Amino acid sequence: MKAQRDTFISELYELAKQDKDIILMSVDMGAPSLDIWRETLPDQFIAAGISEQNAINVAAGLANSGKKVYVYFMAAWVARCFEQIRYSCAMAKNPITILGNGVALGYAPAGPAHEPNEDIAYMRSINGIEIWSPANTSATKSLVKLTIEEPALRYIRLERNHAKQVENVDIVTSNTINLIKGGLKEPLEGEPRIAVLSSGYMLGRAYDTWESLISKHQISLYDIWRIKPLNKYQLGAVLKNYTHVVTIEEQTLDGGFGSAICEAICDLGLDKKVLRLGLPERFIFENGTRDHLINTNGLSVEDIIKSIETFVK
Repeated sequence: MKAQRDTFISELYELAKQDKDIILMSVDMGAPSLDIWRETLPDQFIAAGISEQNAINVAAGLANSGKKVYVYFMAAWVARCFEQIRYSCAMAKNPITILGNGVALGYAPAGPAHEPNEDIAYMRSINGIEIWSPANTSATKSLVKLTIEEPALRYIRLERNHAKQVENVDIVTSNTINLIKGGLKEPLEGEPRIAVLSSGYMLGRAYDTWESLISKHQISLYDIWRIKPLNKYQLGAVLKNYTHVVTIEEQTLDGGFGSAICEAICDLGLDKKVLRLGLPERFIFENGTRDHLINTNGLSVEDIIKSIETFVK
């Protein structure tokens, strides 16, 4: 599977050849999809060097002058330029697209400095920003068109390797909440009806969990790939038929994906039992692959299944 970074940037490149206002900025990152821009569209490519804060400020100025600006860097460094995103982009209403590559434990085993397990929390605290987590190639491509046609301040969380389980799943790109698997039959009295909500890489593990539990439970899997702003009313329409809600994320829980869902449930006045599953609140210094670190920090498929079984008893 092609990396989401290369999918997005290559798709954008084809549009940039026809639109001189599209500008790509790169912060000290090398990739074949970047090299072709550097070679063939030098006037539309800016190598910012190791200076994320300056890149955001330059991008804001270009956007203010009418350019369609994309800033690409490792997702771990988004926190480094929080102030510039808030003041130069959000407060000044300058629409830029921030491409954060390697979210959560995607850069394992590089260590916690390269593994942003809190980016959803701090980025969704910014007024007026959109946060997207595409799960597969088709969803990633659709975001290129969206960013061109509807300029806004956006943070797009790109996976280094997305989950193979959902690569061929049909994600309806006009929806921000998609049913991936399941649907409800006529329930037995007192039978729990479970909605599992996830996004990005963890949607693959959620998919495996659904496959293991579908023979025993009424359980459905949903991809919520626009994390901010949540479509609360669509979420309410989805959840009204379920008794139990499970959120699965590769983030620490404070302020993350599950928190956003709980806030929406509270705002809508829904009476639902909710289980949030995520990473422990600590920096993960252990060495290992992404899957190894996920498995050893409570989010193996087996651990998720046990947690859900306990939850619905």
